[in-house]
Amino acid sequence: MGKYIKDIEQLYKGIAGLFGSLDQLPDVKRKVLKTELLLELSYSDPEGRVIVDATGDDIKIYLGECPEGIEPKVKLMMSADTAHLFWLGKINFIMATATGKIKTAGNVGGVIKLVPVLGPLFKSYTDFLRDNGMAELIV
Repeated sequence: MGKYIKDIEQLYKGIAGLFGSLDQLPDVKRKVLKTELLLELSYSDPEGRVIVDATGDDIKIYLGECPEGIEPKVKLMMSADTAHLFWLGKINFIMATATGKIKTAGNVGGVIKLVPVLGPLFKSYTDFLRDNGMAELIV
């Protein structure tokens, strides 16, 4: 259990809300789809997994187990608190990978190109937390 994220359902709810907000940010959504990434986000403290599939016409998010037949090409591993703080805009991705807070596997080039595009999602994540009774997670 982390300092901020007490159970993985908190993070899943926030991540689902975050990616759900992409319909209101068409430029960001288009840029995410352009990467054609198939990404696994693996979390610890508490344990969980999110698969982001931007290989088709729409972005698909899978929470928990990876569906059969889907093999992510890139994997990012971090604590749930690190993910939470990243989406709040409190953690720099490059620094977090350099210091080992975020570990990577596979070709992360597409992720590195994508990170600068994600800025508008930080506000979306904060707004989602506030609007869905999770304001105590905003730090």
